[in-house]
Amino acid sequence: MALISNKNLRLGIGVFLASSVLFALTQNVLAQLEPAPQSAPVAPAQPSPNDPYISISPDVLYPLDEILYIAGIADPNALVTVTILKQGDQPVRFTVKADSRGEWVVNEKVYLSQGNWEVRARQQVGSAVSSWSNPRVIRSVVNGVDIFGFKVKYVVIAVIALLFLITITLIYVYFRRKISQLKRGLMEKQLRETEEKFHRGFAEIRKDLMDQLKDLAVNSQGRQLTPDEIEKRDHVLRELEEMEKNLEHDVGDIGRKY
Repeated sequence: MALISNKNLRLGIGVFLASSVLFALTQNVLAQLEPAPQSAPVAPAQPSPNDPYISISPDVLYPLDEILYIAGIADPNALVTVTILKQGDQPVRFTVKADSRGEWVVNEKVYLSQGNWEVRARQQVGSAVSSWSNPRVIRSVVNGVDIFGFKVKYVVIAVIALLFLITITLIYVYFRRKISQLKRGLMEKQLRETEEKFHRGFAEIRKDLMDQLKDLAVNSQGRQLTPDEIEKRDHVLRELEEMEKNLEHDVGDIGRKY
């Protein structure tokens, strides 16, 4: 009985070991037959795009008169950033999109201070960004000044100054003529008053002389004039003649003077 039990025990152990080995072999075969899991595809790195090319930019720009025009070539439909730099000034940037042929344009009214500005461009295609292109130089010539934030051209300042000078000149000429007219009117009034005084004085003196002649004529009625009376008469007549000449001469001098 004990012998049979040992045999059965060994047989059971053998069957168990055989089953375990068979299971392990079966699992190994099945594992080899199953396809290996595929790893997720790795996207290839996107290459950096070429630098854009600036084909057109002004050598000289008059920012108060002209519009800034810059054009170039990039990849089709790329975003192009254009930067304009000058030491000591804030950079000026524009972002434009290239068309299907890769052509892009910046056409903007922008103020660039006096001096040389460097223009560079770079493009973005997807997430890839190119390097900056070789610089081109724009020389900005400012033909005006900044007055309280307003850009005024020199030619406008010159025109305003000329109009101001013309206005001042016209005002000066107007008031000079007015003063001259007033002065001439005053002088003419003074001349008339002077002439009237001369005439009044001459009339009084002439009246006195004529009275002397009348007295002389009355006293000499019915007789001849004595030599003294004749000399007195001639003297009075000479004085009258001399006074008339002096009066005309003095009045003429006053007229020429004024």
